[in-house]
This record gives sequence, structure tokens and C-alpha cells, in this order.
Amino acid sequence: MCDRPAPVSGSQTMPSARPSRRSVLTAAGVTAAAASLPVVAGQPAEAADRPQTNLSRLVDMRFGMFNHFNMGTFTDEEWAAPRQNPELFSPGSVDCGQWAAAAKAARMSYGVLTTKHHDGFCLWPSKHNDYNVSNSGYRQDIVAQYVKAFREAGLRVGLYFSIWDRSYDVQGFDSRHGVGADQYIVPSDVTYVLDQITELLTDYGAIDMFVTDGYGWQMGQQAISYQRVREHVKSLQPDIVMIDHGALSEPFLGDAIYFEEPLGVTAPEGNTHAALQGQTISDGWFWHPSTPTADPISKASILSHLVDLEPKYTSFILNCPPNRDGRLDDNIVRRLAEVGAAWRPDRSRRPLPPQLPRAEHPVTPVSAYATGFHVGEGPMKAIDGLSDKGYETCWSTWSLDLPHSITVDLGGVWSGISTLEYLPKQWNRNNTTDGDIIAYAIHTGTDGVRFTKVAEGIWAGSRATKVVEWAPRNAGFVRIEVMEGTGGYVNLGGVHIGGRRTKPTLVSRVLPGDETVYRLVNRAGGKVADVLDGGTADGTDVRQQPWRNQANQQWTFTSTGDGYYKIRSVGSGKLLEVAGLSRADGGNVGIWSDDSVPQQHWAVTPTGDGYHYVTNRLSGLTLNVDDGSTADGADINQWTYTRAPRQQWQIVAV
Repeated sequence: MCDRPAPVSGSQTMPSARPSRRSVLTAAGVTAAAASLPVVAGQPAEAADRPQTNLSRLVDMRFGMFNHFNMGTFTDEEWAAPRQNPELFSPGSVDCGQWAAAAKAARMSYGVLTTKHHDGFCLWPSKHNDYNVSNSGYRQDIVAQYVKAFREAGLRVGLYFSIWDRSYDVQGFDSRHGVGADQYIVPSDVTYVLDQITELLTDYGAIDMFVTDGYGWQMGQQAISYQRVREHVKSLQPDIVMIDHGALSEPFLGDAIYFEEPLGVTAPEGNTHAALQGQTISDGWFWHPSTPTADPISKASILSHLVDLEPKYTSFILNCPPNRDGRLDDNIVRRLAEVGAAWRPDRSRRPLPPQLPRAEHPVTPVSAYATGFHVGEGPMKAIDGLSDKGYETCWSTWSLDLPHSITVDLGGVWSGISTLEYLPKQWNRNNTTDGDIIAYAIHTGTDGVRFTKVAEGIWAGSRATKVVEWAPRNAGFVRIEVMEGTGGYVNLGGVHIGGRRTKPTLVSRVLPGDETVYRLVNRAGGKVADVLDGGTADGTDVRQQPWRNQANQQWTFTSTGDGYYKIRSVGSGKLLEVAGLSRADGGNVGIWSDDSVPQQHWAVTPTGDGYHYVTNRLSGLTLNVDDGSTADGADINQWTYTRAPRQQWQIVAV
């Protein structure tokens, strides 16, 4: 994705061999560094200084221990299969004190424990699932033991938590990692994730870092709202540093970068972004039967890492997997002691430079439209929050002349919107024609009709994350107008919009979300969305017909609470839904009983001239009259939004 492709017709006008977390890859690491921006004048000192203070503390923890200890330890799997017998997890004992002593001997400053990996087994007695230590062969709270032991050793503590949970099907369609098209995120998944985070961040004292995985690279940070996850984490532990594994070498997915060395992603020369770089001491992230006899990574290599990373403001986190007896093997303990005897931190290193201002309080968008895009690289790709090694999704205008713009719908009007982060294309770059934005203007609006320019400027063409700020204001729509880009076009790989100093609060929605009754009038033919023959059965088609003021032509819009709506037929009481989990152009639209699933949730975005486009949450495609027909009975389906009249709807109160 986002590569400069060969010409295609139909553009729309409007370093290590150690195993990686996901696969063994040997691609070279990327190199880049973004310049920091100044603190906004007048910003309260505490609001301005808090992220800097927390990130400074992170990088001053120069060396730490990662402990992958979970179901995979006992099944000889890097990714344990889901839904196994929890009794398989059966250490005779767990000696977290030995792990902490080994970390201390190595002169490490902290430890991070895999509380839950992608299979979903939990090392604490979670009240929100049964797949945890309470039902295992070791019925004790390992998270509690871990934090106690490490703190008693004078070490700080971080917790790793996989958002992806294969036992409880918290996962999105992902062909790259074998997740089928029948998988999608539902509202109860979000509740489940937040409830487990609550347990981890309220039951175990102050936690220094919270590391998520299986998030940006699996379902993306829109499917499970980054806004909700981040707000929740920071409300429980305001000074915690959030890190998400997503293979980026630029700050975007969390507070700090995680360079995953086995993926070939390493800290570049001159890096001044707060970061961790992860590597494993053994032949896997988890323990394997060969681990006790295999030669660990050498003392010289570990020392070389520390010398290399320290001036790059990057803490080296070295994975040391405990064995099935709940202890570190002797070969690992000896190697750590050797390192500790030889290494001393460089206290002469200058303090962490001022960090890039960020949208500390992002709002998760619900939809986006653009004046033009290249086939397959539409505006919804800019807001999906997907990021992985060698993989990215972008809004691209390749083969179209600039200027072009993208308008992002925040799912309601929010107060205090002041900051935009833009992530350029990251992979397969030539650094001259990659579609990096150069000349831009930012406009905001509250009704999707009237926009005010709030910022403009010039960015250097590079992969570095770009940030622009303006005076906080109410906004529900943010438009990025691009006048110039490298190669004469634009690739926008990701965008965060929100507040820097204060958390935005919801002011209003596009529609009230009450029991007001509406008709949906298509712009192309002037006809309305009609449930076929007044049917009430699940799966009944929706077609267009002339307005007759019948119940099967009347609809209510009920807010889901996170920027989307359930569109309910008055005649049947059932919801407008994309059938068959379709994510394809032409996917059929009908009615169905309320199952609280994303194919029944719709974003409603004004086009600016009295109409709206209505976007399905599951597919990202819009409500559409087939072929723009004006005939009675023409099918209503879903289609990629191209600003065509057949995709635009008046929502008229009856």
C-alpha cells in the first residue's frame, strides 16, 4: 500500500536474525528523525511539561528486562494457539524475585511482563474471562508477584498487554495474519479490553509504561478507538508512558517509539525521539526446550547495543524468557551478570531534547472524504490506524494534479481541537517522489458546510511525523488542503486530530440521535430509501421508491455513543445493515434485528450543500443507489465514496 503504482485506469477525481514478534524478517531498519516544534505560547506549564518529564524518565531507564512468560512457554509456541486447556500453564513455582535479581545484576532499571499475549491467556485472575491463572495449573496472581518482586529490587515496572485476543475473538479481518473476513470488532470487545486494562492499572500500583501489541498492526487504532483506550489509560495512570508495537520509526502510535529490532526496525543515527528498542537474549521471545543449552546473545553484543542506543535516547529492553519452572535459565543469568560487571550508564549524556508536540488527547474519526484519490487508496485509508512492518494504508492522489483536500469527520463537534499530526508514507521510499505534503492549509468547521482556515505552512518532504497547532476551537470537521507534495501528489498514511493541552469534550452530534423520524432522499433520483414491500423479516432488501409517507420509508437515527448511528426502520423496528459482512462495492443493504455489530452502524457526514453521505462502520463504504438509477425499485447497496449524487442523501424530518 502507498507505493507509487504503475499507471492504472480509474483514478477517482473529487539488523538481526533473532525471531520477530510476528515473523522472522531481515529487512533493513529505517532511518529518520523529525524536528521538534516549540511549545505553544501561553500553554500551562504543567500541561506542556508533563509529557516531556515522563518521556525523560523513560529514556533515563536505559536498560530493562522484557519477560515473555505465558501459555507459549508451556506449548513451545511463539504464538500459542487460542482456547487451549488453561491447565497446560503449570509452573511448579514462579520465582519473580530471581528474575528481578538477574535484572539488578545486569544494572537494568525496569522490567516489563507479558500479562496477556495474542492467545488471550491472562497472568492475573481477570474477572472478565475464564482463560487465566485462576483456572490454570498455577492458581496464583503472577502480575502481583512480578510487580512486588521488581519494586522490592528497586526496579520500575511496565506491563505488556495484547489488544488482539484470539481466544475471545477480539480481532479484525486481517489476511496478513490469517484472520478471516468473518471477524470484526463489536462494542462488547471494546468494553472487554477497557475492563481488563482497568484491572491492570488499578490493582497493582503505579505502572511506568503500558505496552500494547496486536493493535495498530492487527485491527488498527480506529476499530478499537485509540481515543477511548488512551483516555482510559491516562485517566487511571496519568504519568504512564504508552507504547504500541507497530514497526514505526517515527512517533505516532503512542507516546514513545518501539523499535522492534528483529523486524529490522532500529534506532537511526541522530535519533532524539524517546524510544525503546527490543531484542531477545535467546532463540525466541518465549522459552523453548533449546533455550537452556543455546548460547545467549553475547556479552559483547549487549554492550554494543547499550553503547549505540544510549546517545540515541533509546532504552534497550532485552527479552529474557523464564522457563517452565518459573525461573531464568542459568545461561541467561550468567550472561546478565557478565553485562552488569562490564557496563555503566553514561551520566554525561545530555537531557532528552524537547519532544515533538503531540495531539495528547486525540479524537478518533468516523469518516473522511476527499476531492480525489487513486483507486484503492481512498480517504478512509488515512484514518484506519493500521501500521505494520512493510505495510501501510494511505490516502493517495497519485496520477492526479494537486491541489486536493481530505476532510475528516470527528463524529461530532468537540471543544478544544487544536492539533493535527500527519504521518507520511513510511515504507519503500525513494525520498524524492513519495507524496510527502509540502505546502498545506488546515481548515476546521462545525457543520461540514462552513470552514475557517486555522493554519497554513510548509513542511519539509520526509518520512518524519509532522505536527501543526492552532488556537483551540470547536470543530467537528478538519480539512487538510494540499497544494504541493513531493512527486506532485500526496500520500497521507495516518492522521491524529485532537487537543494538546486539554481533553476535548463533546459539544454536539450531526443529528440529535433521538426518536425524530426522517426520510432518506437520494440526490440522483429524488426517491427515498424503502424497505421492500413493507417487509419485516431479517434480510429484507432496501430499495428506492417515490415518497408515500409510509412507515417502511421512515427511519430514526439513534446514536451509538461514539460518533455512529443505528438507522432504524419505523415500519419493522429493524436496523439498516450491510448484509453478509460485505466489504465490497455492491454489497447488499437490508434490514436486520439489532445485534450491536458494526455492519449496523453508520457515520453521517454532511457534504456541505444540504446532503450527507452515510458510511458503514464495518466496510467503510457508503450508502448508494445502484448505478445511479432513477427507477422505482432500484437496489440500494454500498460503494466506495466518489462524491457521486447516487451516494448523497437528504435527511429530512417527516
